[in-house]
Amino acid sequence: MQNWNSRNRALQLPSEQKRAELNLLLVGCHEIDRLLTTASCGKSKNINYSVSIATGHEEAMRVIESKQFDACLVNFDLAGKTGLDLVRDAAEAKHGLPFILLTDRDDHRIDAEAMASGVVDYFVKDQVTAPLLRRAIRYGIERKRTESRLAALADFDELTGLANRTHFHRMLRHEIAVANRTGRQLAIFFLDLDRFKRVNDDMGHMMGDHLLRKVADCLRDCCRETDTVARLGGDEFAIVATHIEDGGGAEVVANKILAALSEPFMIVGHNVHTSSSIGISLYPSDEDNIERLLANADMAMYRAKAEGGNTYRYFDANLSEEIKRKRSMGRAMRQALDHGDFTAHYQPVFDVTGGQVIGAEALARWRPDGEGYISPSEFIPIAESDGLIDRLGERMLLTACKDCMAWQGQGLKDVGVAVNVSPSQFKRSGIVEIVLRTLQDSRLDPTLLELELTENTVMRDFEEAAEALQRLRDEGVRIAIDDFGTGYSSLAYLKHLPVDRLKIDQSFIAGVENQFGDRAITRAVIRLGNGLGIDVTAEGVENAGQLKFLNSKKCSSVQGYFLAKPMPLETFVEAVRGRNVLSGAA
Repeated sequence: MQNWNSRNRALQLPSEQKRAELNLLLVGCHEIDRLLTTASCGKSKNINYSVSIATGHEEAMRVIESKQFDACLVNFDLAGKTGLDLVRDAAEAKHGLPFILLTDRDDHRIDAEAMASGVVDYFVKDQVTAPLLRRAIRYGIERKRTESRLAALADFDELTGLANRTHFHRMLRHEIAVANRTGRQLAIFFLDLDRFKRVNDDMGHMMGDHLLRKVADCLRDCCRETDTVARLGGDEFAIVATHIEDGGGAEVVANKILAALSEPFMIVGHNVHTSSSIGISLYPSDEDNIERLLANADMAMYRAKAEGGNTYRYFDANLSEEIKRKRSMGRAMRQALDHGDFTAHYQPVFDVTGGQVIGAEALARWRPDGEGYISPSEFIPIAESDGLIDRLGERMLLTACKDCMAWQGQGLKDVGVAVNVSPSQFKRSGIVEIVLRTLQDSRLDPTLLELELTENTVMRDFEEAAEALQRLRDEGVRIAIDDFGTGYSSLAYLKHLPVDRLKIDQSFIAGVENQFGDRAITRAVIRLGNGLGIDVTAEGVENAGQLKFLNSKKCSSVQGYFLAKPMPLETFVEAVRGRNVLSGAA
């Protein structure tokens, strides 16, 4: 598949081609050669002209077919035909050559017809001079190059040089017509890069663009000349693979692509890792309607990504309903965010004895149309993939702050609230300004708010994260590192972060009774926190044995289903007041 850069190579000017010679064709106007060889023209600006001569239309077409020219000067009168006939025939043959028309007389009708035919300039022979001719040649090449580039942009992606969406659809229709005549099968691949957003977030959009170019080159290498490779937009690519005898042929191509993309790309001195999720649909065995064929490949890709990525999946009929349901859920989430339908449930955080409630973690809940709650494990990934996670995070932050402010006057004085911050929200949405504005709107004491971030979120850009966290800490906001031990675990950096709490991931707590490794890690984290003056909270406490172990190791606080499940605001307030463990509680 040629890209627009290669298609326009013949139209580049001498400075771009690194040469000082232009190849010109003179058709029926050989006498103009004298103007091109004068000292004032032929040597100007280090440009030399290499001139070829043709006497008539047929000879000119043969020469144009056999040799590459930068421009053509053609006489209007060509024995039996006109120079405009040559212009039209060359254009029909897709040569893209700039033509300058020369005549023996000044005729407005010829001038108008010449411009309509695409001639770049028009001269009367006895009025043309060397400087005018030189300028016309240069401007003609410039104009044709620009026209060709604009035409190519209509069909090709400027960043990667691959076919764009429009050209891809046109080629797919063409290949389907060929397949119908030959009885052969086609495979349509939809590809989406896994975690491409992380590359943009962590390394910048320039690195993301470099990666897209590298991936485009890789896909070209994995496909044959007869295949069409396209970039549909963002990090989405598509391929029409021809001459697929059966589904196994498509599988070979998919595995080749996955293997190639599993190798790291060296970009500006960095090893950048990526992988791809691939969806495959087959024509005509899956579908004979082009729009549904494309939708099927898209759904299969969605399934591959949902299963963790770096794999491929064929379309099957069972996918349709599942994907429709998820897309419908995405639309419903947008409406729910617009209407404020998301609420928060609160899971109490206890001191290590399990007696006193010292805080609560806010957890997003969604109950569409008053029906049953949808699990966060289902709607959170959709929020992330549909770009809704930042809005959801802001909604939950405001809700939690307002609720916490409300329960201060209901017997839960000094019970704070913890809110999770997603990597996207922390990186892209100006988290410091959002938090401070939310505190102002809710009138909540900043010391009652705790923000929970994962290790990986903080370590993606340590210096920037440390600065943002310090600004929040200076305002009184508490900072917690969630799921501690499952990410970078960069202990050397921990002392430089403004951290108030470490939350031990529940995967370690689950094994403290019978797994030596989990016991050792949990004990080490507690000692680390105590040594640095940082509170330590154990998540996911499920039984009395785990609670006893944590108590014996002097863990600061605990939370989990053994003590209390997440609950609506009203239930939370009543449950905490009912324990009668807070000073001044009703």
